[in-house]
Amino acid sequence: MNIQKPNIVIVVQGENFFNFFKNEVEKIWPTHSIYFLVNYSGQVLYKFNYPANTDLLEFPYITEPSWKNYKEDIGYVWHLENKETVKTDYSNTAILKSAEKIIFMCPFLCSADAAAFEILINQTLDKADKRCLYCSAESFDREKIKLSMKNPVAITDEFFQNTLKFHTAKRFFEYNFNFNSCILFRYALQKAGVLNNDFVFTKYVFQIFYTLKNKSDFSNDDMHNMIYYWKGTGLYPEASSLYSPTIVKNLIDAGLIEDNGNGTEDNKHYDFTKQGKALFKFINPECWDIDMLGKLIVWQDNWPESKKEMEDYLVQFFRKQMEFNG
Repeated sequence: MNIQKPNIVIVVQGENFFNFFKNEVEKIWPTHSIYFLVNYSGQVLYKFNYPANTDLLEFPYITEPSWKNYKEDIGYVWHLENKETVKTDYSNTAILKSAEKIIFMCPFLCSADAAAFEILINQTLDKADKRCLYCSAESFDREKIKLSMKNPVAITDEFFQNTLKFHTAKRFFEYNFNFNSCILFRYALQKAGVLNNDFVFTKYVFQIFYTLKNKSDFSNDDMHNMIYYWKGTGLYPEASSLYSPTIVKNLIDAGLIEDNGNGTEDNKHYDFTKQGKALFKFINPECWDIDMLGKLIVWQDNWPESKKEMEDYLVQFFRKQMEFNG
C-alpha cells in the first residue's frame, strides 16, 4: 500500500454509520489518512466453522467456537477524502496492518458488535494490540459522538470486556448446540422423513417446535410473540430473539409446519405436517426445557465462571437424545 500519511482505520458496523462520523474525523486527525472498514456484526459476515471430519470425534462434542475466515475479502474498505467516502479495493488485512491506530466506533456498544470487532482483529492481526481503541457515545447525539471520538478507550477497558463476554458465552453455547444438533438429531430427522439437509435444530427452533407440540391452528403472530417474549416457567429471565421470521421460516422450509389456509396474508395459520408430527416420536421428551433460553441469559451474566455448568448442560442434553435413539 502506498499511503503517504499515517493511517487511521475506523471500524463501523455498516455503511449507514458513515454519516455519523465522517464530518468530524478529519477535524480530529487532520494529519492522518482516514479509512473506514465496514465490519457487519451477527451472522452476516462471520459464520461458524464446524469440524469437517466428524468420524473421529466423540459425541457429545464440546469445543471452542471457530469462525470462517473472511480476512482477504475486499470491498468493505472506504477512504475518506474531503468529507466524502470513496470505496477502495483494499483487503481487511492490508488496511489493518498499515494502521497506526484502529478505532472501533459505534453510537451504542452492544455485545454482538464487540464480538464482531474481536473476530475481525483476531483473523487479521492474530490478536488485539495496543493500536485497538473504541469510541462509544451511547447516544446518537452529535456532541456526545464528537466527545467520544476525542477520547477513545482501549478495548481492554472493563466496560468493553464485560460487554464482549456476554456475547462470548452466547456464541459458545450456540456453536456447540448447533454442531451437536446437526449430528445427533440427524437420525430423528431422517426417520421422520425430513428431507431438507440444511435444517438445523438451533436452540430457539427446537424449543418453539416442541412447545407447539400439542397445538393446532397456531398463527404467525402466535409464534412471533412466543419467540419475542419467551417467558419460560418464570424461574429465569425472560428471553427474546429478533430473528423470529427466520425461525418460523426454518420450520416451514424443513416441512415441519404448513399453512392451513385459516389465516390471512398478514397472519397465516399453521398446523404440523405429517413429518412434523412423526418427528416427535424420535425426540427424547426430556430434551424439552422451556427454561433453556432463560438459563443461557444467566450463564451469559456469569461468564466465564458459568462455562463448566454450560458444558455439563450441553453434554447431558445431547446424551439424552443419543440414548433415546440408541
